[in-house]
Amino acid sequence: MRMIRVGTRGSKLALAQAKLVVEKLEKKGYEVELRIIKTKGDIMKDKPLHEFKGVGAFVREIDLALASGEIDVAVHSYKDVPTQRVEGTKISAVLKRDSPCDAMIFRDCKKFEELKSNALVGTSSLRRRAQFSRLRGDIRFENLRGNLDTRIRKLKNGLYDAIIVAEAGIKRLGLEIDYQSFPPEVIVPPPNQGIIAVATRVGEEDLVSFLNDEETWIESQVERLIARELGFGCAVPFGVYAKVCGEKVKVICEVLAEKYIKVEEKISKHSIEEAKEIARRLKNER
Repeated sequence: MRMIRVGTRGSKLALAQAKLVVEKLEKKGYEVELRIIKTKGDIMKDKPLHEFKGVGAFVREIDLALASGEIDVAVHSYKDVPTQRVEGTKISAVLKRDSPCDAMIFRDCKKFEELKSNALVGTSSLRRRAQFSRLRGDIRFENLRGNLDTRIRKLKNGLYDAIIVAEAGIKRLGLEIDYQSFPPEVIVPPPNQGIIAVATRVGEEDLVSFLNDEETWIESQVERLIARELGFGCAVPFGVYAKVCGEKVKVICEVLAEKYIKVEEKISKHSIEEAKEIARRLKNER
């Protein structure tokens, strides 16, 4: 068996995700070496994410290492992966999806409804700001970057009254903390939240194809297709969520721009055109 070099970011969460892939590769009989690669998003920690304008702030340097042959496999949080791939690389598998939900962690209370008026909430996501503002117009937001440990430390140090993170991160790190989870019907997540993606060079997909979860793959592709058709990037707040239900896929999509639009419907599991139609309708209604 050949040696497989797996590339990842160096945060605790990124390493936890990469190790899930490493364990599966080792069970298959491969010898695996883990390599940590710094990305723009890791270095430029004070810049809001929407200002990176779709360059793949947490992804590009890892994919460049993959394309150059420095590593053989790249592990990403799929929600960080832009629709434009580094030439010669592709997403070849996705692991079974963890929670797609957003979660709020509090300093002094236990529920969103209990936050005091004018409370300060930490998030760098325009989508989260827009969605939670719709639920409560009396709270304030401030940019918050850094890994999950850093964010929680800033909360405990009193810099925020609450912070918003992905529930999947809390679960993957096994953190024993109180938080409130918001189902996709209430807070529509970004495309591919809770999904770990595994990339290879084009032509080497068979290396990791055994890792692929079919239902998660379908959900991820529906979400990415709608996001790509909308073409908003990070500049316009929107959420897209797909869930396989038998032969159908339940789709929830909302756009929170000048005009608020939300769509909930079921489409055929194998119909690209139906997914595109949802995106076209949303664009036309704007």
